[in-house]
This record gives sequence, C-alpha cells and structure tokens, in this order.
Amino acid sequence: MNRNIILTTILALMLIAPAAFPQTAAPSGGKTLGTVVNGNTTTDFNAARLSGLDTNRLKAWNNFAAANPSVASELGHNPSLVSKDDYVNKHADLAKLFSDNPGLRDAMIANPGNYDVPASKPAE
Repeated sequence: MNRNIILTTILALMLIAPAAFPQTAAPSGGKTLGTVVNGNTTTDFNAARLSGLDTNRLKAWNNFAAANPSVASELGHNPSLVSKDDYVNKHADLAKLFSDNPGLRDAMIANPGNYDVPASKPAE
C-alpha cells in the first residue's frame, strides 16, 4: 500500500513539476528591444525578422508614401481603398505603383499593416 502511494506521489510530481518552473523561449535570433516583467510573466520584444517580407515592395511603398503623403495618409486611415479600382484609377501615381510592382496591391490588401505609415487625419 505504501508503495502505491509513493509511486502515485512521484508520478504526480513528475506531471506537475514542469508547470512550477518558468518556461524559457527558444532564442529568436533577433535583437531584443525590451523586456517587460509583470508578476510571473515576462514579455520580450524582439526586432521583426525580414524573412518572408518582400523588401522591394516595402521600399517601393515607402518611396511612394514619401512622394504622395496625402494618398498615403488616406490609405493609412482606410486601407480598404487599395481594393477599390475607382480610388486607384483616380490617383495615377498609385495606379503606376501597382503596375510597376506586380503583387504589391494584393500584398497590401492581405496585410495592410505592413504598408501603413504614420499619418495625420486627412482633410475632409
């Protein structure tokens, strides 16, 4: 009987013990920008990785946004405008950007946050 209690206790400790120790995340390989500790939770903020991002599209968008801040501002406040043909055709530079960079428009529709710019509220 004592043997069963001992084995049950050991088994229970083996199952519970991992939860009692803090979990360490695998290194991300990115630079840690900051850490926040709140109680027993630690959050690390790491630099974004560029893998999986088309940096040529991002550069093209950034150049366009710098040259066309009013359009970039409007799109920053309403990203769904990218999918509206009448809006794109109304802005020749935007239409040219999309024709010169195949896939950019679809990428902006799928992931608008990747192409957002800090913008002030557009004039109405």
